[in-house]
Amino acid sequence: MANETEHGHHATDPLEAVLPREMAKRAERSGAAKAEQNALSLLALAALAGAFIAFGATFAAAVTAGVPPGEMSGTTKLAGGLAFSLAYVLAIVGGAELFTTNVLMVMAWAHGRLPTRYLLRAWAIVFVGNFAGAAATGALLILAGQHTELNDGVGIRLLASAERIHELATANALLLGILGNTLLCLGVWLTYSARTTTDRILALLSPVAAFYVLGLEHAIAVMFYLPCAGFIEWLASDGFWQRTEMVAIGVELGNTLRILGAVTLGNILGGGGLVALMYWFIYLRPERHHNQSGHE
Repeated sequence: MANETEHGHHATDPLEAVLPREMAKRAERSGAAKAEQNALSLLALAALAGAFIAFGATFAAAVTAGVPPGEMSGTTKLAGGLAFSLAYVLAIVGGAELFTTNVLMVMAWAHGRLPTRYLLRAWAIVFVGNFAGAAATGALLILAGQHTELNDGVGIRLLASAERIHELATANALLLGILGNTLLCLGVWLTYSARTTTDRILALLSPVAAFYVLGLEHAIAVMFYLPCAGFIEWLASDGFWQRTEMVAIGVELGNTLRILGAVTLGNILGGGGLVALMYWFIYLRPERHHNQSGHE
């Protein structure tokens, strides 16, 4: 009787975490619903998500300002990573659309619930919207003088981040994109176990902070940092350059597209392959697999 009561409580307790098989079903339903939204809604939600990445990246730059580029300790990077997680909390809890996490739609696609044309349509719209939101918000932040905050520390940090990305070899950008979106999509995957908003936020913090601390890459960050560096180069006063002794990195469209393309492909392979397809394979394969594998 005790076991039976305990089992019943486990099944009905609204605060009990969702188990992985149900998480996979949630991810599948969510992916299909997102992809089937009308184009304007998707575009608007994607622009918001791009703006959220810009805010999170600038917040992280402010938190880590004052430390010379290349000299950040692990603790300082952790503080920056926790600050950067603002972007994912705003996007995931607020329902905005990030291309990097929308690759989890592969679960619905692999299960036959989402046609290929809807998958590619959603990705294309969200990608464009993310770029527009991230770049436009970056321009507004620089026009507002955020690069001069904390004794020019925010601008120094943003330029240092952009320079690191700008100098990536194509192969490195691809590999960092695979690893980066694997970690970020695992964070989003964990949110499908949540029962409350607090659960969702806590599920995101560690993976997003780890992504930042490890120096991994995702496409929307590239969409922010490189255009933002360009805006600083165009709009910053001579005094800024003299005070900081920074040198313009010379952001070029061709190099930006090269890096963005490599990171984007890596993000699809990491989030779509290593996370979405893996969990589809484990939990959403034909029912005969589930029947043979027993209950959770």
